[in-house]
Parts: sequence; structure tokens; C-alpha cells
Amino acid sequence: MKKLTAKQYAVSLYEVIAESKGDDIKKQIRNFLNVVKKRKDLKLLSKIFDSFQEVYYERKGILKAEVTSSHKLSNAIENEIKNWLKQETGKVAEIEEKIDPSLLGGVVIKYSDTILDASLKNSLKNLKNTLIKY
Repeated sequence: MKKLTAKQYAVSLYEVIAESKGDDIKKQIRNFLNVVKKRKDLKLLSKIFDSFQEVYYERKGILKAEVTSSHKLSNAIENEIKNWLKQETGKVAEIEEKIDPSLLGGVVIKYSDTILDASLKNSLKNLKNTLIKY
């Protein structure tokens, strides 16, 4: 029997659940877990869960983004970031906010394979490096 990857399990679970409703979802999850157990892949459950989240967000057109700032963002700024991310990616953004006082100001936005560092700390570092060159 060929081994399945966590991603393959996650895709199959998503497809089964997407076609199910109500109590049938519980039954499908139970069946899925029995298959994973039977195939002796219970050690993959954590990775399957992580992969399932990725598949879910991808299929629903949701972008997971991490936004780090020196202080809590206002709702207005958070909405501006979400709107900007939607324009950039075409996906609805779900933001995980982190606080790092060392940034001094601005934000660092991480999504997909992209890091946008618009922090004051980074700007000052770049200014320092530019001044040192001259």
C-alpha cells in the first residue's frame, strides 16, 4: 500500500467534507480517522491538520497574513491593510496581529512567501546603512 502524504490526506478530507452536510460531516471525519489509523498514519495527524487548514484557505480564497506592529492596530488601519492585501492578491485577508515594541512604528506584513517591512526600525537601519556608505 502506497504511503500518502499529509497534504494528500488533507485534500481528500476537504473534498469529502465539502460534499457533506450536518451529521454526515461527523461520520465522514470518523471514517477518515479510521482510514488514517488503519494505514498506521496517526503520527501524521498534526501535519494533516496543518495541511487541511492550508487547503481550506486556498479553496475558499482566504489569505493568511501576519501583521506585526509596535502597538495594537486600530480597526481603521487593520481594514486598510486587509483592503491593500485584497488588491494585491485578490484574496480576502485573515490577519493575525502581533506586537513587537522594538519596531518603533510602522508594520511588517508577512503573507505567502512575501515579507513587507515598512517598520520605522527597518527604515532607520536603511538610513544608517546609506549614510555609512557616504
